Amino acid sequence: MSAIITNRAAAKARARERDEERLRQGEISPSELQRENLVFRGFRKDVIGLKPKYKPDHVEFVFDDPKT
Repeated sequence: MSAIITNRAAAKARARERDEERLRQGEISPSELQRENLVFRGFRKDVIGLKPKYKPDHVEFVFDDPKT
């Protein structure tokens, strides 16, 4: 079981490194990367209870809300 966890952790680390490199090279914007990495892609977040509690003005968030 620990090998599965170790392998998953290594795969996630490689994915993070790839994402960071893509951001550095300008291949993708932070908001595009956030959209790619959405766990609940295609679900209405207001229905499953994932409303943001706090949204700083200086940070760009991706919201898939059809009302906005």
